[in-house]
Amino acid sequence: MCDLVLLGLVALSLTKSPVATVAPKTEWEGHGSSNNLKEIMIGRCFDYLENVNPSAGVKDCAEIWEEFLKVFSGKDPCSIKEQDYKQFLHLVDHDIPVNQSIFWSQTREITSKFSEITESFMPLESTLTGYLVDNLNWCGSRSIKGPNFDSCPKWNDCENNAARSFWRSASKIYASKAQGVVTVMLNGSSTANAFRDTSIFAEIEVGNLDKAKVSLVRLWIIDNLMGPDNESCGSGSVGKLELILVEKGIKYVCEDNHRPVQILQCINKADSPICKFDVAP
Repeated sequence: MCDLVLLGLVALSLTKSPVATVAPKTEWEGHGSSNNLKEIMIGRCFDYLENVNPSAGVKDCAEIWEEFLKVFSGKDPCSIKEQDYKQFLHLVDHDIPVNQSIFWSQTREITSKFSEITESFMPLESTLTGYLVDNLNWCGSRSIKGPNFDSCPKWNDCENNAARSFWRSASKIYASKAQGVVTVMLNGSSTANAFRDTSIFAEIEVGNLDKAKVSLVRLWIIDNLMGPDNESCGSGSVGKLELILVEKGIKYVCEDNHRPVQILQCINKADSPICKFDVAP
């Protein structure tokens, strides 16, 4: 009997304990994929090609949607790599007019309005690539095919989430295509630096500017109308950006509070002291 007990103990000691595994997270704090995602994207595709920018050429909107869906459908939403969007980005690719590339950081609203009103710029959000998904959410799940409409990771929940990988990859291509005079609009009132190391512009776009294609970079440091004036040309993080451009061999000019942009800021705040423009008699 003792021999049997000893044999049993030996056998038990040799048995490997099962390794604990962590199941993929199925609920996230971020909003789920936008309702009617397919219909919205296909509708935007036709609108862009027919009305917004017919010069983008002939595209197959149904194929574009299927390629986009293929990137994340049935997959862990934190396992989507930048290269997964390669074929989709190839399908939506088109030329950016010379002198019309504009980059922004913490100035999205004013950059968008200024670009729309002047019709002189094509930010990433105004290319077919950005137009299709601007202000939309999307991700998938291992447990279902198609978009996950319940929840998605937020931007910083994981490195390789569907939206983050998309914008990083799209921004890299957009920056590499910039030609001629390139414009950059940064927020001089930011408390987190006008040129933030963690921004897509700092991490991705500035490094992918091609000095053989870019003749000049115009830096516009725009303060909020009511201030504060935390950063200006030649100082702080703006000075760091200027040094990066010099090291890349790209010419630049810098201007604080580009007047046409200030005028646009004043449209809804005409009573602000800074909006009292001198008018010649």
